[in-house]
Amino acid sequence: MDGLGNVRIKGVSGKEYKFRAYPLETKFSHFGAVYFITSRNHQINGKISHSRIYCGMANDMSLQIDNTSSFKDYDANCICILPQDDTDVRIAIENDIRKNYTLLCNI
Repeated sequence: MDGLGNVRIKGVSGKEYKFRAYPLETKFSHFGAVYFITSRNHQINGKISHSRIYCGMANDMSLQIDNTSSFKDYDANCICILPQDDTDVRIAIENDIRKNYTLLCNI
């Protein structure tokens, strides 16, 4: 499955995680992952920026992500995925990231 590119997101630990960006409406197969909902925007200088909206995790990415309507209130248009089968590792990554950012929908 082709994505929109890679997004690097840093945790409070200083560790950098490499996510793959996809349109928010993308349908995924069955796998566990940490995911990041963003508003992906093209800047004047040609670069792409991501406004961070929500960080979560799922045991099965093939299921519909909850709160998509509230994400749209913040112009969400992108889901960034970091596949991870191990639940404990997913929890650790999600916590590391959430502690490093103020996320609009994680409040």
